[in-house]
Amino acid sequence: DTNDIGFMAVKLATEAAGESLKDGAAVSLAPGIYFRVELCGITGHKQLAADSGIVIKPSEAVAVGAAMVRVFNEHGDRTDRKKARLKYLIDKWGVEKFLAEAQKKLAFPLVKFPLAQCVKRPASIKHGHVGVYRQSQPGKNYIGVVIPVGVMSTKQMRRVADLAQNYGSGNLRLTPWQNLLLPDVPDGFVETVKRQLVRIGFYHEATNILGGLVACTGNTGCKWAATDTKGQAVALGAHLNQRLRLDHPINIHLTGCPNSCAQHYVGDIGLQGVKVNVGGESVEGYNVVFGGGVGAEAGIGKQVFTGISFDELPTLLERVLKTYLAQRAPHETFAAFTRRHEVKQLQEMFSQ
Repeated sequence: DTNDIGFMAVKLATEAAGESLKDGAAVSLAPGIYFRVELCGITGHKQLAADSGIVIKPSEAVAVGAAMVRVFNEHGDRTDRKKARLKYLIDKWGVEKFLAEAQKKLAFPLVKFPLAQCVKRPASIKHGHVGVYRQSQPGKNYIGVVIPVGVMSTKQMRRVADLAQNYGSGNLRLTPWQNLLLPDVPDGFVETVKRQLVRIGFYHEATNILGGLVACTGNTGCKWAATDTKGQAVALGAHLNQRLRLDHPINIHLTGCPNSCAQHYVGDIGLQGVKVNVGGESVEGYNVVFGGGVGAEAGIGKQVFTGISFDELPTLLERVLKTYLAQRAPHETFAAFTRRHEVKQLQEMFSQ
């Protein structure tokens, strides 16, 4: 949803025929797993990726990605930082021409195939990357480990690597939520690994507030950032977690500048760092966005508050979430609640 080039796994239940982009010939597609190619996600510019109509084999993904990057490198505008993204080349050319140029760089055909004929993907589980989950391999499990805003010391890294080596298969996988997965843990070692993770300083479970807390590098390491996103994310999460219990998970994204590396426009709550004038002094603050989402809830959030100092932000968001809990429809998510109200309504509701 959010990337210039994305590969979305899909399944074909029966044999089907696609159309070669190279010469228009019919291409037989056996039942199995494929990737659909999505293009032009750029949430900082308020655009989600769109399906390109192309399906590829997993073994073709690297070559297809490389071909598309080469086309962009040759024809995209790299002189303007604000326009140096794939979206702007495809806006100029159209998807059809872009795919045709990528096809020229490939030894195999890109295959056009309708999305509607793929098996519908099951809904993703929000915060489903946290905790213990059974793998398809009998007796094996993966453990989703919460790393608060993705920050680890070298000592913690080494100890997690030891866990993967001693109790798993030596592999670790990173998630977009700045957490990690420890796969291939046998049933008999699950509880041992959980205890060790807590000793290291990490978690194998999280609340519906802390499970989706994401922050970019922030001004402690990035010259573009206006705010200390990681430090403030931890403080904000602790404040809300102590005062609220939610029965639906939410994602909170903090990004330090308009480049939106933490993709604040697709968070349930998105926060973009800005400098705020308070009593003649410039302090760190945020523009506040509500109602973003990805996957089945895909959507670009809308900015409701502008220039809120960080000192005021935890209390504001506490009031926002308490108002949501008090006024929502039964089982209504935060994204759905904020999407059915106009900005002015939300401002009035959350300012009382």
